[in-house]
Formats: sequence, structure tokens, C-alpha cells
Amino acid sequence: MPYSRNTFFNPSYRYRNAWSLTPQGRTLSVSGYNTGSMFDTLSSSIPIFYVLMLLAIAFDIYLGFSVLAKSGVNIMLIVGAILFDFFFAVAPVLLAPFSKIFNPTYIENQIFKAELEMMAKKKESTDAFHNDRVVLTLKSYKRKKLLSKLFSLLLAMAIFLIAGWKIFTYYSVLPPGFSIFSMVNGKIVIIFSFLCAVFHLIGSEKALAHFNFWLIKNKEYNNYIRKKDIVKPDKAYLPLDFEGKFKEGSSGNTEIIVDEDGTAKIGYIHIIWDDEIKDLIGLQTDQNAMRAIAIKCKENQL
Repeated sequence: MPYSRNTFFNPSYRYRNAWSLTPQGRTLSVSGYNTGSMFDTLSSSIPIFYVLMLLAIAFDIYLGFSVLAKSGVNIMLIVGAILFDFFFAVAPVLLAPFSKIFNPTYIENQIFKAELEMMAKKKESTDAFHNDRVVLTLKSYKRKKLLSKLFSLLLAMAIFLIAGWKIFTYYSVLPPGFSIFSMVNGKIVIIFSFLCAVFHLIGSEKALAHFNFWLIKNKEYNNYIRKKDIVKPDKAYLPLDFEGKFKEGSSGNTEIIVDEDGTAKIGYIHIIWDDEIKDLIGLQTDQNAMRAIAIKCKENQL
């Protein structure tokens, strides 16, 4: 659990950034557009990611010191391969605090928000350039998404190149006439090298993202809940300045308030969770209202 909403905790930017990188399980769908959650309960698959990361590291160490080193491969090269394997696997988590381009969840949610803004119509809008700005924003984040995917692809290629290097290095130290495929250690090198690469790619980034979030949570949230003078703060409000027929409702610390003239606003405390967004959208019957709520809630998150 990221934190208890009943404590009215206000996550810092660092906390929110680490939270958005941590695996979660919810998908938000509005008007045919989908996005993953930024602030929600954490995925139940996280223990599996830790197991895969630890297996990848164990395979790397076993392969390096029990097979390659005993075959005459330079020990420093082996240590370097193990370190680079792990670094390439977790590089996005390490770099994410310095640039949003390494946070695919953030980029995906920005695209989702912009796509909905293209379909939504502001009430009494006098801004003739609103749609033009949204189009430019959408193009910008689509470029960033492409760059993010290319970066991930390059990291994956680097990890598999290291796997290939291990196999080739072991093959190069074999006596003439020996086939790597006919030897037990040869088969171990091939299988473990690729398993190590696959397990790192599937599990290591997600496991480290969760571990980083856990460290930040222990420091910030645990210090917060030790306070004895926690008072429920006043709600902040976001005007729903888009056309739509809104229905009142609430979820968690977030609510939709509709005045007699149909003017609506979102009341929230500090941060809006994705499950709250989904619940509030689920209460609506008008597509314009659904889009408007999603846009304004994502505006709060982003």
C-alpha cells in the first residue's frame, strides 16, 4: 500500500515520481483511450520481479565465477559484465529523477490527457489557440514516447550483447576441436546467459523501482504518521471548465460537486488517486463529463 488516505499525507515530488515508476495494476479507459495508473495500489506481481532480479544476479555470478573464471576468462572482465548487466537493466530507474523521458508512465499519461483534450470543448472558451497548443503538446510527448522506447530497446540490445559476449568468450577459450554445444558447461553458459538477460529485462527495473519507492516511503511517510497533531486539511478545488452533464459523487478523498446551475468542480485533498478517478468516471453517463473529469484529475497528477 503506498499510504493510507485517512492520514491525509501529502507526497513530495520525489515520493510521487518514485510511486509512478513502481508497478501498478490499474488501467484507466475513457472514450477509447487507455493509460496506466500513476498513483494507485501497487501490483501484486512485485515479489515475482524481485525473484527474477535475484535469479538474474545469481545466474550472472555463478556463470562468471564458477564457469568463465575457471576457464581462464579475466576476472575483471567478468565483474564488469555483471555490473553492466545490472546497470543496463535498471538504468531507467536511476535516470528517471533527472528527466521525465525516462518515466514512461508519465509520458503515457500526458498523451492520454492530450488525446482527451482534443475531444473536449471548454465552456465559453475565448482561447483561439487552445487546440493548437494541445496538438503541439501531443506531438511533443509522442516524440518523447518514441525516444523512451528507443532507449529501452538500446538497453535491451546491450544486455543481450553481453549475453553473446559471455558465450563467445567461453567458446574462444575452448581447446581446438571442442564444441560448445556438446559440453555440459557450454550448455550452461548458453542457457544461463540468455536466462540472465531475460530475467534482468523482465524483473530488475521493476524490482529496483519498488525498492526505491519503499526507501522513500519509509523515510517520508513513516516520519509523517509519527506526528500527533495531524489535522484533516481543507479540500482544494479544480473547476470542471469543460462542457458536460456532471453527476455528483465521491471516492476516497475526492468528490464531484455540482451547483444548481450545472457548474461542477472537483474537490480533493493533496493528490487524486487513479482508483478515485475511475470511480468518479464510472458514476457519469455523459461522455463529455467523463473526459472532463479525466482531464482535470490528470492535470492534478501531472
